Amino acid sequence: GDPAGLGLGAFGHGLLGAAVTSASSGAVVLTGRISRAGDGWLTGHRIQGRVLVPGAALVEMALRAGDEAGCPVLEDLTLEAPLELPEAGGVQIQVTVDP
Repeated sequence: GDPAGLGLGAFGHGLLGAAVTSASSGAVVLTGRISRAGDGWLTGHRIQGRVLVPGAALVEMALRAGDEAGCPVLEDLTLEAPLELPEAGGVQIQVTVDP
């Protein structure tokens, strides 16, 4: 559907499809959905039989969110757990940059 109809701005990114800025805090939130079907290139990133989103993709999403918020530098990113894609369906993702 059209993100504008939901109060979101369209966001031309391969993994992040919409953006919104919080009226109360000024935080920028980018949102999207990742799935094996929609993002077929991810199925090539298997580790011990599990399809994981590569760390480089997570860094790229964080950098793009920072650019959108006027913060073009990523100093540190700690991954506490891998982002695994299920066999069916997908995973909703949000990247937030908060002042």
